[in-house]
Amino acid sequence: MRHILFAVLLIFSAQRLESQVYHIKPADFLQMVSDNQRAQILDLRDVQEYQLRHIPGAVNIQPTDLFFLEDVRNQLSASDTLYIYCRIGKVEDVAALLLKNGYRVIYNLKGGSVAWDEYLEKEKRKKKKDRH
Repeated sequence: MRHILFAVLLIFSAQRLESQVYHIKPADFLQMVSDNQRAQILDLRDVQEYQLRHIPGAVNIQPTDLFFLEDVRNQLSASDTLYIYCRIGKVEDVAALLLKNGYRVIYNLKGGSVAWDEYLEKEKRKKKKDRH
């Protein structure tokens, strides 16, 4: 009986380790996406925000779309790492849904596009200051 209980616990803990969501800062998000040629970026914001400005290479699919999961599956492979972001970084429900549907490693942009824009602006000011 102990062996069965141990095996069950081992299986459940291994499944938890395989499926992870990491919340990372904009600088780390940028570095990881830049370093990963197979990076898949999912922009969860509305179409207007996406058209105004988005991370290069991002695919825009809203979680409120009727065929959200089907669209994600058709455009983004579950076998590769997925990078996701919304406006403010609150993606827990979407990340949980994606994990339940085969996506194993998800990196969420902490603070969303708001933090991304702030980071890029800060870096721009920093480079401008360094030139003078």
